[in-house]
Amino acid sequence: MNGVSANIHFKPLRTNKYAKWFEEVQFNGKVLSDKEREECVTVIDETLEQFTQGLPTIYQALDIFNKRDTFHQIYRTITSVMIFVVMTMIDCLISCKYFIIADKDYDRRFMRGKMMVILNEGFKKLYGFDDKTHKKSEWYKLFPLMSYFPEEINRQYQDLTYLLEKHAKSSSWWKEERNLETHLEATKLYMSRQEEIVESKVVIDSMKLYCSLMAVHDFLTNLHTCAYNYLVDKYNKGELLITQ
Repeated sequence: MNGVSANIHFKPLRTNKYAKWFEEVQFNGKVLSDKEREECVTVIDETLEQFTQGLPTIYQALDIFNKRDTFHQIYRTITSVMIFVVMTMIDCLISCKYFIIADKDYDRRFMRGKMMVILNEGFKKLYGFDDKTHKKSEWYKLFPLMSYFPEEINRQYQDLTYLLEKHAKSSSWWKEERNLETHLEATKLYMSRQEEIVESKVVIDSMKLYCSLMAVHDFLTNLHTCAYNYLVDKYNKGELLITQ
């Protein structure tokens, strides 16, 4: 041991209340003022800066933890899921931002359609809508890892699985709109884009995916904490060398 160990401490797990991210927000008919729209974009930009700054560090971890032992494989899985979550949150926020600032009618209709594609594809990749898509999801990749984590983490995984499953069944997740936007069936797509645009409702809809991602982000943070504490324990036992 050298003097470094005095500066290394275990980190506490967060007691996450995941249900808060799945509370349904009802549209109340409110129309955003120009000032409120500007404030909304400012908040989005500030949030985007935080996420985009951290993304390179997350990606670099894939190169650092590249060994084939169990710990490294677990950490790489956590990191790869985190990259998906953060990038999808970024895409969700950017599409919302450009929908809000669009000043031409067709621009808005175009952006609304692309937001719906992200909503559908994002949740399908995050959790899935049925057994087939669920077993290909990012969330399912974490399931085999749970045997390596403490009871509290397993309980949180089960709690969040229940909430995500319920969310998956709560609506069609804009599947029809996603199909039209992706397959470019022009006549039907034209009619779809003629639907009335209610700005606040579109933004609320986009938060359904974003909040799901935030819940998973919180859980992944706890998984990362467990991995960190594992390394601290190994170091304190003299089983891990830290080079400076």
